[in-house]
Amino acid sequence: MKYQVLIEGGFSSAHALRHYYGKTEPVHGHNYKVQVVVEGKRLKNKVEYVTDFVALKNALQRVLETMNYTDLNKTPPFDRINPSAENISFYIATSLKKIWRDPGVRIASVTVWETPDCAARLIL
Repeated sequence: MKYQVLIEGGFSSAHALRHYYGKTEPVHGHNYKVQVVVEGKRLKNKVEYVTDFVALKNALQRVLETMNYTDLNKTPPFDRINPSAENISFYIATSLKKIWRDPGVRIASVTVWETPDCAARLIL
């Protein structure tokens, strides 16, 4: 048995995919929505939770702030790699792992929506 905890955040930025049908597409913006799922096998301490929502949400916000109101194509690492939803989800997962740790809890997935009906999910 596993428990999963889900949090969401968001950011607004512009991007242009390189090599999109052979050329770089026009720069355009999105209001991205991000969902992070973490999982653990047991409830901790007297609160009986998997992880602290507030600590996880704060860590996610720190990562998202680096992309908020930017042109992603000019923001590392997307100045070198395409700022696709897939690459953004990988960047968020990697960055979050560096600043958020909770023993016995792991990041299970990161989903990035570019639009309300188009998303990419990284399953870890």
